[in-house]
Amino acid sequence: MTWVDDQIFAAGGEHVPRTWADFSGQTGIRAVLHLSPGSPARFDGPAPAALLWLAVSDEMGLNLEDRILAGRYTWDCVQRGWKVLLHSSLGLHRVRWAYVAYRIIAGQTLRATLRQVEKRPWLAPYHTDLQTWEAFSREIARRDLRGGL
Repeated sequence: MTWVDDQIFAAGGEHVPRTWADFSGQTGIRAVLHLSPGSPARFDGPAPAALLWLAVSDEMGLNLEDRILAGRYTWDCVQRGWKVLLHSSLGLHRVRWAYVAYRIIAGQTLRATLRQVEKRPWLAPYHTDLQTWEAFSREIARRDLRGGL
């Protein structure tokens, strides 16, 4: 697991779901955005206060609405004061796109967001489709979904 910003954490694999009761108790994380193709992992112990599961394996399988859903879900949880875990059963690196969607919805520019996700704890380079994120950013502005930082 890695700390991404004040309320966002990222992790991958099966360890966190198997040890969810201890993990959530120690970290105070209450919400999970969980990515796992096929079916969600079982989070042992008390259920997270909020859990969103998306059946995706990587960023290339996403559409605009998936990105909006993930970003808005994370934004809403942070607004409630909850710490959020971005988790992928297939590995930590597969959740970076969800953080990008959240930051854009939170009001950060696309350019600043992409610079941010090239730094620790993320690893450079971030292989993504810039045109897809530009379209996402325009759509967020058009729908007036920016939360503002």
